[in-house]
Amino acid sequence: MIMNHLRRLALAASALAAPALAQDVPLGRLPDTVKPTAYRIDLKVDPEQAEYSGHVEIDAEVTTATRSIFLHGLGLKMARADVVAGGKTLPARYAEVDASGVARLDLDGPLAAGKVTLRFDYSTGFRDGAEGLFRAKVGGQQYAWTQMEPLDARRMFPGFDEPGFKLPFTISLTVPERLKAFANTPEVAAETRAGWTTHRFAPSKPLPTYLVAVGVGDFDVRETSIPANEVRKTPLAFRVIATKGQASRMDTTLTEAPKIVTILENYFGIPYPYEKLDFIASPVMGGAMENAGLIVYQDTLILLDKAAPPSQLRSFGTVVAHEVAHQWFGDLVTPSWWTDIWLNESFAEWMGNKAANRWRPDLGIAAGEVADAFYAMDTDSLGRGRPIRQPITRNDQVISAFDSITYLKGAQTVSMFEKFVGAEAFRKGVQLHLNRYAYRNATAEDFFASVGEASGNAALVPALRSFTDQTGVPLVTVGSQGSGLSLSQSRYLPLGVAADRLARRWQVPVCLARSGSTACHLLADEQMAVPALAGAGPIVPNADGAGYYRFTLDPAGWDALIAGLAALPEREAMVAADSIWADFAAGRLDFARVARAAEALAGHSGRLPALQLAVKLADLANSLLEQGDQAAYRALMGRLFTPRLAALGLDPAVGAQPGETAATTSLRESLVPIVALEARDADVRARLKAAASQYLAGNSGALAANFRRTALSVFVQDGGMAAADQLYAALKASDDPLFRSQAATALGRVEGDASVAHVQRLAMQDGLLSLERTTVLGNLAANRASRDATTAFVSANFTRVVESFPGFARTGIIGFFSGYCSPDAVTRVEALIRPNLATLGGGDLELAQTRERIGQCAALKAARGADISAALNGAKGGAQHH
Repeated sequence: MIMNHLRRLALAASALAAPALAQDVPLGRLPDTVKPTAYRIDLKVDPEQAEYSGHVEIDAEVTTATRSIFLHGLGLKMARADVVAGGKTLPARYAEVDASGVARLDLDGPLAAGKVTLRFDYSTGFRDGAEGLFRAKVGGQQYAWTQMEPLDARRMFPGFDEPGFKLPFTISLTVPERLKAFANTPEVAAETRAGWTTHRFAPSKPLPTYLVAVGVGDFDVRETSIPANEVRKTPLAFRVIATKGQASRMDTTLTEAPKIVTILENYFGIPYPYEKLDFIASPVMGGAMENAGLIVYQDTLILLDKAAPPSQLRSFGTVVAHEVAHQWFGDLVTPSWWTDIWLNESFAEWMGNKAANRWRPDLGIAAGEVADAFYAMDTDSLGRGRPIRQPITRNDQVISAFDSITYLKGAQTVSMFEKFVGAEAFRKGVQLHLNRYAYRNATAEDFFASVGEASGNAALVPALRSFTDQTGVPLVTVGSQGSGLSLSQSRYLPLGVAADRLARRWQVPVCLARSGSTACHLLADEQMAVPALAGAGPIVPNADGAGYYRFTLDPAGWDALIAGLAALPEREAMVAADSIWADFAAGRLDFARVARAAEALAGHSGRLPALQLAVKLADLANSLLEQGDQAAYRALMGRLFTPRLAALGLDPAVGAQPGETAATTSLRESLVPIVALEARDADVRARLKAAASQYLAGNSGALAANFRRTALSVFVQDGGMAAADQLYAALKASDDPLFRSQAATALGRVEGDASVAHVQRLAMQDGLLSLERTTVLGNLAANRASRDATTAFVSANFTRVVESFPGFARTGIIGFFSGYCSPDAVTRVEALIRPNLATLGGGDLELAQTRERIGQCAALKAARGADISAALNGAKGGAQHH
């Protein structure tokens, strides 16, 4: 999945509900008294109706005689429940006994050990956000899709909603005859009667409940086949499915996704493991989900116009590769419990970047992998955190496992240890693991054993565990020692984050680079001496940016590195920039050096190195920078980046730069928002505003997709409420998923109290899809000038706003408020979120981390505010600290 659900179930009594027994409700793993063995699910679904109905049969083995069975169900209106055992039908009473979706079946007498079938007839409502069976109205028609991970299959059918129960599913969907229906497996029969068609699908390979998927609606469908290859000896059926009118935007996916599938098959040495492959697009998904054979994607990820910007192509490549990689790692082999879900996501994130980069190396995906690791390090540097591999014992802990630590720290850790053991040895370990546990469940210990066995490297497992089983980012200090170098390790801590009492020691694969030569060492002790590195030029203590650690140098070392930044390879320039900023955030480096580094990097040939510190400076301006320093900040950004954009040229029209490389187009696309929105360059803003005006007036060629988000942002910032109304009307009328997403972002960048309040009201109207609503409000919250107003608005409309989030991302609302930078803001955020944690389905960790981020910013402001102001305004003050 590429990234908790609302718990507001009313446990009202009904004729079928039993009085609560004196029995502990399992809020984590279900008891092992009943083990399911197969599901048969028959749903009657019309997305135009408020509810749908279901008949479910679950074959199971009762291991110990019992009068009650715990399972899962959430918001299901049960009409009948019974148990068939020994040829007899035993009535049962169904009750939902915990708001997390734990349910119980009670029988009048004991149920003997042996084979049984649980049967249910029920109805329930569609969800608006992406959880369970959800729907959205597009072009005047309702469509339905599913999103089950992590704990939302229980919203669609009663069952044993845990990853360890991996079973075959046989599904049928009865839908209005004008609609199409899809499931994980190929359709094997269809029968129409009285205006309804029943679509029957083949039994699935063993699946956990979270990978079950269906889709119902008047979809556009285009299909092809992926040719046989050396690994897969027969063609593979492949379809792209989307709402009506989107067929013309499927060309890229139909042409390019098969290439990614083949890259992954070649890596795994195992054919794609299911009977068919369908991609289905949803405008309210908010990411993607790796359902076996029926992967659900946010519209913008797989519906691309012919002139798709590089940023959209990068998202297409990385997300498609991530989700298809899951078909092996996660679907073919599934974790036994949520504690090891990190292995699914870490591996898919790493493999997705690797496969996507092989698909299109010109898009800069390899450098993007390093940037993602920095984001994880920022989270991992907080005092309150979680290890990659976190024991999970309760339902309300599960959603916190789907975060940057699992995805991004995990991916960089996998990448680091692939280099440690060697790419081919690591690949053999992966193949051994997948073949050994195909169509079954496995644990992280099983994976460690497979990779250790195949690589023949006994040091791998304890070294890997030192990163997966403890929190924190290693800080490697590099100094001189005699004729060589000294390496020492500690935990990286920024200002405002207190050290805890936990002793940490990593086994860090430290690779030093200098003038193209590399030397690697396993830093397992607190300190070690290593030989000096031959060659001239600065030392980069993280060769190729492959390591998950930060480094620090003495002042002379930093000065030498800063002087050589522009000539470093792309990924090494990026890790140098990250560690420079990290040393500043820890209070060891003055801001003048940061500004010098930003200036040195601004001319780097790589897009991401050039912008690495610009992004940090923008965050600074949007949080702790005093109002009086904003003009100096804008002047700095202008000096650094306006000449670079001018050298590339800017014509916002479609097709204005024919034949240029993807790298050049990507750089221009990234520079435009820096110059227009951060530097506030008047000329660039005027050109973008004029192009946006012409575009909204009907001249579609006036504004290329690369620049639409920024141009539309300028348009509403300068045009106020009237411009916002014009853009809102265009958004509602458009069927272009990318434009709608860009327009929603732009609406969230409006400025001025009256305009902000106006856009907040627009966001809650029915013209926006749920995901677009959260996009608007999230951007308003991210803007310093509209943050307070958005906090108040969200507080007043909390339930409606939360219901717009995809179910798996509910706790994301807490991140709306992480940009604050004063101690009093901690109290305000706590007062808003703490009473609503049960509604979010979790979020205690996310709230603690948001509080810490605010405190960290406040501490940096107190310690370095004067230094920052002096450097921005050209003063000579600001002592150099190390």
